[in-house]
Amino acid sequence: MLLLAAGFGIFLTGCAINPAARFYQDHTPEMPVAFKQMLLPPNGNPQIIGIAESQHKEEIHRLEEQGYAIIGNLAVEGPAISQSQLIEQAKRAGAAIVLVSSEFSGSQQGVRPIINYQPGQTYTTSEYGTVNANAYGSGGYASGFGTYSGSATTTSSGTFNTQYVPYQYNTYRTVASFWRKIKPAIFGVRYSPIPEALRISLQRNTGAYVSAVIQDEPAFKANILAGDIIIQIADTPITNMQETSPPLQAHAGEKIPIKVIRNGQILDIEVQLNKVTN
Repeated sequence: MLLLAAGFGIFLTGCAINPAARFYQDHTPEMPVAFKQMLLPPNGNPQIIGIAESQHKEEIHRLEEQGYAIIGNLAVEGPAISQSQLIEQAKRAGAAIVLVSSEFSGSQQGVRPIINYQPGQTYTTSEYGTVNANAYGSGGYASGFGTYSGSATTTSSGTFNTQYVPYQYNTYRTVASFWRKIKPAIFGVRYSPIPEALRISLQRNTGAYVSAVIQDEPAFKANILAGDIIIQIADTPITNMQETSPPLQAHAGEKIPIKVIRNGQILDIEVQLNKVTN
């Protein structure tokens, strides 16, 4: 009988627990309720897109422009994560697309103990023979005999011995982001904080910085560009990205003026907003 040290097979194969599930970080609990309601149902057929780690920023921007939102991510260094494991986690998370980079980072080697058990030996001993008996008395003389036989079984203790088996496996740095398509938006842009260099250049801290414009949405059709800073929506001044939602919701379906800063110049752009989607 061969006994392996606990966890040895799991350590080498990684098949007991999907590492994509173990290290996945879900972003949906942090999303505003209104944004979460814009996520489309998963299509059940996620697409895995392999990229170099240096391409992540570019590919994230491309997916945002195509109307996808990030719903989770993972970053781990260890044995390679297979495409089937990523697909399994993508289905569990409801992702339509997974961006993944997996780059070799080194190798691990060492030894693992294997304990062998050798059962003890079993021995059987047998005994047999004849017994004679003679008797004398006042009545005369008598004699007789009988036979006997028997066996006994004993087993010696088993023994253990330990062998050490060398192992070696490659390690990879795997970074993945999980994406789901969103419904058509009222305006159709993504925001981020104003970059430090731009704040210094413009000498201002306020406004909503447009980091991406979703293709074929109202902002795209009105020629709002990534890099614009929105400072007014209709008659509502905007000092940060959180302030953009109320006036857009209030004017959904209308054509309104939006004031932006582009290349240091203030522009007034008319935008036909979409209606609220259910």
